[in-house]
Amino acid sequence: MTGRTLQTLGAIALVLGLVLTLASCGDSGASQEEIEQARKEGIAKARQQEKIKDIEKQLKSLKKNGNSSQATPPTSAPSTTTSGGTTSCGGTLSVGPSTTCGFAANVQADYYNEIGSGSGTVYSYSPTTEQWYTMSCSAGSPHVCTGGNNASVYFP
Repeated sequence: MTGRTLQTLGAIALVLGLVLTLASCGDSGASQEEIEQARKEGIAKARQQEKIKDIEKQLKSLKKNGNSSQATPPTSAPSTTTSGGTTSCGGTLSVGPSTTCGFAANVQADYYNEIGSGSGTVYSYSPTTEQWYTMSCSAGSPHVCTGGNNASVYFP
């Protein structure tokens, strides 16, 4: 196993240990719903830490090798605007007026990596602002993810 896998498993084990400790203390005052929420938050935090480590690795590689070794996705939207005020980023990915294609690509990748299907929330990185944003994504097709600074992302 890789060190990152072990770290993730360790974080999950820590959360589960806390849950079991709370459960074995008798009436701890924590409801089953609160315990489940703490478990979900622990898993989300472990995922975020894993993402940060991946980004740090990529940044280190870019600094070492320069930008020529990897293609950088465009961070601004192409000029193809559709009738609904959305802009195509190529393929089936599109964005609303205040959203870049680089951010949209990250949101779409995070959705499929973390949620897969259905509705949920992702925490995605914007290469333009160099900040992380919370995006809420809908179920169905197309998926509509909104949040951040009035961002909107659309994909099947």
